[in-house]
Amino acid sequence: MNKLIKYILLSLALILIGYNSLYIKKLSDVNKSMNSNFDAAAFAKKIWTDKLPSRLDSAIDINNLKQLIETNPIEAFNQYTNALDIGNNRYALVKGEGIIDAVNEDDVAFTVKAKRPFNAFLATEFVYGNTLRDATGLFNLKDFPNTTDLNNLSKELNNIVRTEVVPLFKSKLKIGVHIEFIGAIELNKEHIHFDGLEIIPIKVKIVP
Repeated sequence: MNKLIKYILLSLALILIGYNSLYIKKLSDVNKSMNSNFDAAAFAKKIWTDKLPSRLDSAIDINNLKQLIETNPIEAFNQYTNALDIGNNRYALVKGEGIIDAVNEDDVAFTVKAKRPFNAFLATEFVYGNTLRDATGLFNLKDFPNTTDLNNLSKELNNIVRTEVVPLFKSKLKIGVHIEFIGAIELNKEHIHFDGLEIIPIKVKIVP
């Protein structure tokens, strides 16, 4: 009889331990969620207002970047591009001038003014990915506890472009209009193509 009671008590203890372990795991998940106070929208807005303007002043002329990559790609990528991780994709802030060729539903096609002009596009609808975030050079992986915060930051920066930047210029553009622009681009070190390049617009000014 004493042996039976011991077995019962041991079984109950094991069940209780297992239940508490399961509960603790769930509780930690809840606490992790509750302790995540990162407001990506507010942070993106602050960066856009307080930090980004000074970065735009250092944007490289897109034709100069193109020429440097053609003559000394290693130095050009090291000095004028950024990335948060290791890989062939690099990001840069660029500026330049162009003439509008077409105003499409999802983008604006234009010809970049240069000794050797080339075609490019301003993204106006499908603004996504990490191009803008990484091109600024303002962020470091170690400053973020998880990739979710980083991804949400990219999303909110892109949202500012779609909702605040694009409406300021797109309705005013038409074929033949001369523009000045500052934007973010992505380049692959192994497959470099400037013709047909997509630019995430940050500033677009119509030149009289």
